Amino acid sequence: LEGIDAKTMPFAAQGLTSIWGALAAMRWTPEPEALEVLCEESRVLRLDHTFNQDMAAELARALLRLGVDDGRPAYPVVDYVARKGLSLRSDTLLVLVEFFTIRNVTHELAWKRLGVRAQQRAVDLRLPEIDRLIAAFRNSGRGNQRIFGMLDLFVKLREDQAKYGAS
Repeated sequence: LEGIDAKTMPFAAQGLTSIWGALAAMRWTPEPEALEVLCEESRVLRLDHTFNQDMAAELARALLRLGVDDGRPAYPVVDYVARKGLSLRSDTLLVLVEFFTIRNVTHELAWKRLGVRAQQRAVDLRLPEIDRLIAAFRNSGRGNQRIFGMLDLFVKLREDQAKYGAS
């Protein structure tokens, strides 16, 4: 981290998200000085063209697990969803909706993108994951009748598949 702070060792998006992910996996919150450096460096992730949905989801998971409540590393995640949220896969969609809910993100465009994508891709989730997605939208207050209607349809579909088997 000294190399990052002194600007002698640059990290690309993958390097920074890997550091965040490794810290979260070890459940090790770095010292305040190191955390400051990581948060400051994470601000520029939104400008890195290689920052993708897997990195956004990993960073979101890490921030939640470590309890880091700093807007600098969270902003690239929100910005990514606002720009490319309509192309999220179902697994990253779930992680990001839960992140937005827990962090009380208020970015309207990002929430709209999440809502639209939930209607398109939540069918790919398993029943417990769909229930988590419904709970996240309810807790955030960002769901509407259309979103809940589609998610309820996906729940019924999964229940029928469990009961009668997939066709």
